[in-house]
Amino acid sequence: MTQHDSAQHDHDGITEDREQRPPVYFTVLFYGLIIWGVAFSAFYLLSGWSSDTEFQEKMSRHEQAYQKTAPPQKKEPAAVTAPAIEQKSDDGGADLYAQLCAMCHGNEAKGGVGPDLTTAEYIHGKSETEVTESIAKGRPGGMPGFAGQLNDDQIEELVEYLLEL
Repeated sequence: MTQHDSAQHDHDGITEDREQRPPVYFTVLFYGLIIWGVAFSAFYLLSGWSSDTEFQEKMSRHEQAYQKTAPPQKKEPAAVTAPAIEQKSDDGGADLYAQLCAMCHGNEAKGGVGPDLTTAEYIHGKSETEVTESIAKGRPGGMPGFAGQLNDDQIEELVEYLLEL
């Protein structure tokens, strides 16, 4: 029996049997997937659907829902610059504390990165002279000096505010 006479072929030790057909479920699945792929592609190509349009519709619904529930937006405050600090304010020390100190010592001066400023005694002393020196020259371990940013009156206002705490 030669290779040309039989439906079986042997190449490099691999025997191919052309008389045995694949199972029916495989053939149905194969052609079914081809039909489904063509139908699926035709539906989306001919229906006018696009992911961008769907996104825009969902985004507009979200924006409408958010506008109904969102509180009115406040105007953003102007950025604080060195000249703004130089201006004298009504609350004096409280405003200076909020601008310069609250980020480390907390909004209520209870401590944070920096120590608690509501205690009876500070680490470097709580006299007017010692607090003035701490503010003006700074302290080792993270306390910056503000003598270059604040004038003497502003430092005095800040010291009075801190001593009242």
